[in-house]
Amino acid sequence: MARVQNPRKEFNFQITIGGINPFLCQEVKLPDIEFDMTEHGDTNYDVKTAGRKKIGMLQVTKIFDSTSIDLEIRQWADQIQNTLTGGGANPSDYKRSILVEEFASDGVTVVSTTEYEGVWPQKINGRTLNRRSSDNTTQSIEFCVDEEFES
Repeated sequence: MARVQNPRKEFNFQITIGGINPFLCQEVKLPDIEFDMTEHGDTNYDVKTAGRKKIGMLQVTKIFDSTSIDLEIRQWADQIQNTLTGGGANPSDYKRSILVEEFASDGVTVVSTTEYEGVWPQKINGRTLNRRSSDNTTQSIEFCVDEEFES
């Protein structure tokens, strides 16, 4: 019988994106992985086989702190398509890597590392401002991902 000794906690993680302080990320939604399914006929029943692999979006919610880190994200997004210059960079120039590490209950030992390759910000979600709230201002960014590698 399988028993979980020390289950992983959601808060024990660190995300590393080039130029972004990992401690500003409050929440990370890791991408879903899905495979297309194709059906083929074989006499009187269908045989299902796997097709193309699809990797969903990586979503990061972070504290909006109005520092150079936020400016770097905007500059990164401007590389993709810049409306002022009328063009964008080659994918090899704007795609980066993101590393997500999950820690054991001690908060130090890395139990899982996932690296995402070919990552670029596809959507920078707008913030909500509310005069009756004392919540921190957060920003959510959705990243496209080409491939993932887990170790």
